[in-house]
Amino acid sequence: MSTDITPNPGPVEPGEPTSSTTADTKQADTKQADATQADAVQPDAWTAPDRPAGADAAPGDAPADDPWAVPGESGDEASVEARKRDHKRFWQVGAAVLTTVVLGAATAVAVTLPDRTDLPGLATPNDGRYVFPELTLPPLPAGASAPADYKFKKHTADLRGLLLPLPKGAVGTGPSAAPSASPSGAASPSASASPSASASASATLPPVVGRWVPCDRDAMLAKDDKYTKFLISDACRGAAAQGWTAKDGTRAELRLFRFGSQDEASNFYSGVNLMTATKDIEASHVDIAAFGYPVAVGQVNVRDSDAKSGDRPTGRIGWLQYGDLVGLVQLTNPQGVPDQAFRQVVLLQSAMLA
Repeated sequence: MSTDITPNPGPVEPGEPTSSTTADTKQADTKQADATQADAVQPDAWTAPDRPAGADAAPGDAPADDPWAVPGESGDEASVEARKRDHKRFWQVGAAVLTTVVLGAATAVAVTLPDRTDLPGLATPNDGRYVFPELTLPPLPAGASAPADYKFKKHTADLRGLLLPLPKGAVGTGPSAAPSASPSGAASPSASASPSASASASATLPPVVGRWVPCDRDAMLAKDDKYTKFLISDACRGAAAQGWTAKDGTRAELRLFRFGSQDEASNFYSGVNLMTATKDIEASHVDIAAFGYPVAVGQVNVRDSDAKSGDRPTGRIGWLQYGDLVGLVQLTNPQGVPDQAFRQVVLLQSAMLA
């Protein structure tokens, strides 16, 4: 029987590790540290790998991919295409603006060139007024002044040139269609004083619209000689006439009488205003509503015929007086004289005397 002589180390105190246990523990700690280090060195699957310093500047490296770039296009190609699209859009917008400007200008020209009354929807009904050519006054003799510059409003211009011209579409009546260059041979001696003075210079003056007529009953359109005495007593120095027939059938007769002074013209004006009839109008009465009638200068008296067509008189007479001149405007029409036409002729004829 053998006997074990190995010494018994005795019981091991808890908390005192043996050498073998310590070695094992150190070996386990070493393995754990290596694993931790390995985990730290291993790159994260969600993290881009680090690039060495200076890699961005290294030649030959491909640029980073743009996540917003169109697939299959590089950055330079996308930039070129974008610029092309911008240029195309610029030209499209420019062409649209240019087209709008051109169309607007053409429309404005098309609207403004024609007369307003020629445009559809803008034409106004004709109320009877006439279309006259541009009104011009005759030239004054050398050294003479306009009537307004004289205290007694003396007229020195050619009397025929102070009458209204024919309106558009009207036909001249009687000798007024072909104005005479010299006073009528049938004029009274007193009537030839002023016309003869200007007749010698008529060759160098522009043509006039009226004609010379004698200072007599026909010049006054009088029915008898009852009122022609005023032509003698107030010493009529000259008379001129104009006449036309408008497209609507209205016949116009215009007369101008020149006197030696404003007082003589005023006396004649007061006398003829009492004449109730003319060779074309059987009877007439004063138009009360015509007081304050619009005239450019001087004074006016209006008479309406007793005969009417509907609510319009078939004849209207207007006597004008300014300075040394007295004017007569007579319009007649069996269908009635348009009120606007009569007012227009009276107003414009008074303006010619200014």
